[in-house]
Amino acid sequence: MDTSSINPVSIIDEVIDLSTRLAGTDFPVSIFPTKIQRIIHEVHECHNYPTDYIAAAILTAIAVGIGNTHLAQIKQGWMESPILYMALIGRPGANKSHPLSFAMKPFLDYDYKQNQEFEKELAKYDELMSMSRKERAENGGEQFPQEPIRKRFLVSDVTPEGLSLIHAQNKRGLCLWADELSVSI
Repeated sequence: MDTSSINPVSIIDEVIDLSTRLAGTDFPVSIFPTKIQRIIHEVHECHNYPTDYIAAAILTAIAVGIGNTHLAQIKQGWMESPILYMALIGRPGANKSHPLSFAMKPFLDYDYKQNQEFEKELAKYDELMSMSRKERAENGGEQFPQEPIRKRFLVSDVTPEGLSLIHAQNKRGLCLWADELSVSI
């Protein structure tokens, strides 16, 4: 194959053409427990989200929820956490973002609340750090207070360096959320 003839637009068009040929092939919703299958079907009926997008988004949310709390032993000495790479591919307006936002709403809500608490704790920390050690001790505070840590499930628009620090503070695991993917060859 001549690699000089490869361009991102033709690759995306081929993937979309393949997906339309496979339109009769349903996402295997039966892999989920009955209650989740019901959620997928009801969300499809109520919001008209494509079944494969909502099922893939829920599968992603399940992996985020599990995080590093459970591991699967593939074979003796080989343990894996539920690392999942997911990309919803479709033409603009194909209703890709809404199913993902729906499935991730509990994590978005949790992260929002955690950020509010973090901001309060950070303000207290900054106030304490503006005092001398002697003043902190006289006020009954710790001489060396620890900087608060922001707990979260989701990150987006982050540098590799920033992601490293955030991941070190969130041992449970993270989901790197990108609303748009770009292809460059």
